[in-house]
Amino acid sequence: MASPPFGQAALITALKGQTLRIPSLQALFTSWPSPRLNAHYPELVAFASATILEIAAAAPHLRIERRLRDDIALLTCLLFPTAPRRRIEALVLYMVWLVCWDDTVDTNEGDLAADFARAEEWRNRTLEVIKVALQLPEEAQQRGEVDAINAVLVSFGQRYYGTHERAPVEQRQRLYDEISIFVRACATEQRLRLDGAIPSFDEYMVLREGTVAGGTLCALVPYAMPQFVPPELLDMPQFAVFRKQANVLFGLLNDLISLKKELAGDCVINAVCTLLRPETPLDEVMAQIYQKLQDAVRLFDKAARELLGQFTDNDLYYDLSEELIDGHRSVVTGTLEFM
Repeated sequence: MASPPFGQAALITALKGQTLRIPSLQALFTSWPSPRLNAHYPELVAFASATILEIAAAAPHLRIERRLRDDIALLTCLLFPTAPRRRIEALVLYMVWLVCWDDTVDTNEGDLAADFARAEEWRNRTLEVIKVALQLPEEAQQRGEVDAINAVLVSFGQRYYGTHERAPVEQRQRLYDEISIFVRACATEQRLRLDGAIPSFDEYMVLREGTVAGGTLCALVPYAMPQFVPPELLDMPQFAVFRKQANVLFGLLNDLISLKKELAGDCVINAVCTLLRPETPLDEVMAQIYQKLQDAVRLFDKAARELLGQFTDNDLYYDLSEELIDGHRSVVTGTLEFM
């Protein structure tokens, strides 16, 4: 697919003042479980706020305290509604890290948003930190002090690999791999933004699969469950489909809802912008995106039926598969509910 015949400035001019009419997004998920809130939410609000304030105190130049308005505890509790108390605390730490880390390079306000070289150094440092924090085999050696944002990742790792509730090495490696995909995709996105380049839709969706960080949330679904999940179950091919389609849903839902905010910040690396053509009405672009959302739900549900169909004679794996499927659905519907 050819890149859109617009520069960034022309796209911003073309889109500002237009109305993007979004059909009901909730209607896409009527066959999925309704969003639920983790019962531990009330006591996690202060925990999330304290974590953000610790970052703000250690690095006041980042102005991280503005993230207090986001209610990251609410987001986490919508994503992982059944996680036990110790695990949901760890997941709050992860989400605080994810939001604050992404903010630093992803927005025009970010500390490293305009400095690719420094941002790249920080990205490489982050991957070193997470390898050590997850205690992976042959982990990298930690060099020097850890910055205030990545210190939260270390705290998460300590809980994630806790003495009594440690995540199996396969889950830890999968999470590291997903964080690595996210970090590297953020580098590509920053380079595009700084260069004023706009990818084609297909190129963008490959990139978005990383920048949306949905793969990291999918990798945390087994950890959020109160029971042990056998590694061989997670290796079933349907889980790659769940991850892929969840990322499509994360990316497109977020792009629709955040377009106005991104245009205000002169950022047009967005699914809507990659589909826009001089002769294409905005309503037609919306129809194309809505169809892609419907297709993602359909492919997810098809894989879910296939997975369950393999365990009709195995009650344990059938029940675990149902919970894992609904866990992946929750990170999608929970995100939409939070938006």
